[in-house]
Amino acid sequence: MELTKICAKYFHCSNLYEVFGIDKNADRRSLKKAYFKRSLRYHPGLVSVRSQTDHEASEKFKTLFKTYSILSDHERKWVYDTTRCVWLDEELLRHDFDWVGHWRLTFKKANDEAIISFLNKYRGSQEETADIKQLFRLYKGNVPKIMNTVLCSTPEDENRIQDIVQFIISAHNPYPVKHTEEKKSVKRNALSEENPKKKRHREL
Repeated sequence: MELTKICAKYFHCSNLYEVFGIDKNADRRSLKKAYFKRSLRYHPGLVSVRSQTDHEASEKFKTLFKTYSILSDHERKWVYDTTRCVWLDEELLRHDFDWVGHWRLTFKKANDEAIISFLNKYRGSQEETADIKQLFRLYKGNVPKIMNTVLCSTPEDENRIQDIVQFIISAHNPYPVKHTEEKKSVKRNALSEENPKKKRHREL
């Protein structure tokens, strides 16, 4: 199956940048950091994957690695940006590819102790709130997508994250849910106030 379709299946978006919650112009450092945070949710053995089946978490982990391999390579990224085609190494198509081993090569300092320490500091931090705000803008207030992308989104974290999202909505919501209904109301008022003869003509 094509990578963009796999992304749509597991992450509900076919745009490779949206998988990491970044925009097209993000630099390599931002991309790598976004990949690190995203992949921790599905890294084998971490608490954050216990709410999913082992197979689903494993497939998501592999998909993130493949997506990063495209966006972190200048030539492959250019091909994707230009044609929306995905060019993967044949090595990544092998069934015996060492996904965790290559992840650790990408993040050489990320041993188990360092990962746990990072998660403890990240949870409830200003960095987490800033990330949620960025996702809110990127996904235009789509809460399910935000919950699916944010790093510390285990069942235990769900209420806390939803509180942050609700605060953002109440304080800075640029996507009011009543927008469409307001347009319909204006249109109904305009029709009710128009000339009766025109109104009868419209009905005929």
